[in-house]
Amino acid sequence: MHARMLSRVRNHFQGAKFARMSSGTYCIIRDLGLVKGGKGMRHHEVLVTFSPKAFLRSIGRLSGDLVRAGKRRSLWLQREPQRFRTDVPPSAVPESASQP
Repeated sequence: MHARMLSRVRNHFQGAKFARMSSGTYCIIRDLGLVKGGKGMRHHEVLVTFSPKAFLRSIGRLSGDLVRAGKRRSLWLQREPQRFRTDVPPSAVPESASQP
């Protein structure tokens, strides 16, 4: 299983290069070929960006996901006791259900 996952990662980064972009950030890019009529310019796809801003953005996204998951869990825990009530008063149970 791990070998299959590693193979997918290798295939994803196949032909990728480490490059410094004009903005000063470093990226792993995949070359997509020449731009039509671009006089030697090339298309590229950014696979991974290495910059402080990108790092903070990914941390913010991760923390937002954790907060949303915590809220969903707390809402589920609040609804759970209502769904499975075991402390039902005897007056709420019909008499036909209590007799065999």
